[in-house]
Amino acid sequence: MLDLKTGRFVIDAEKGWELHPFMSRQEFFNSALFKSKYPNKDEINSDKKSYNLGLVNINGYEMYMSVILGGLHDCIETITLVSVKMTITDINNMPSNWKEIAYETKRTHDEFLQKETSMAPSCLDEDKDNSFMVSWGSFRSDFSLRYDIPSAEIVINYDNLTEEDNKRLEAIGTKYLW
Repeated sequence: MLDLKTGRFVIDAEKGWELHPFMSRQEFFNSALFKSKYPNKDEINSDKKSYNLGLVNINGYEMYMSVILGGLHDCIETITLVSVKMTITDINNMPSNWKEIAYETKRTHDEFLQKETSMAPSCLDEDKDNSFMVSWGSFRSDFSLRYDIPSAEIVINYDNLTEEDNKRLEAIGTKYLW
């Protein structure tokens, strides 16, 4: 479940697998999810930004998951999910029905988001990227057939900004933005 109010993402409640905004690097390393995917403590690299957690089952959906750490407070910044349906990895040997596979993956991702967030199905457009801003960041279902290379993924972004961070950004205003 992805709680739209708090950003808490429960992957498997029974196993204690969950991620949330402001989850620090150390909290992530100590989490049941990380320990299940990286049981060897020697694999922990305090400078590494991205961790591929491999295949996870989230309420019956088989997804490949990766997590990116960083930002102002060195917390979980991005969670990426890709359905096992999107397993086209060798562009030179793509199946002839790769567009159908990409559309099917997109439908699976939209269905997943609808169920995990309790959003109305009408909120999701099957043929386009679906992007949603929330108080803790954003989440989206990306989809592209550009350049004849299919791409479909779910991306959850945590902004991890404190009230003080937001006040500083407001004080700066837009004069430093291009």
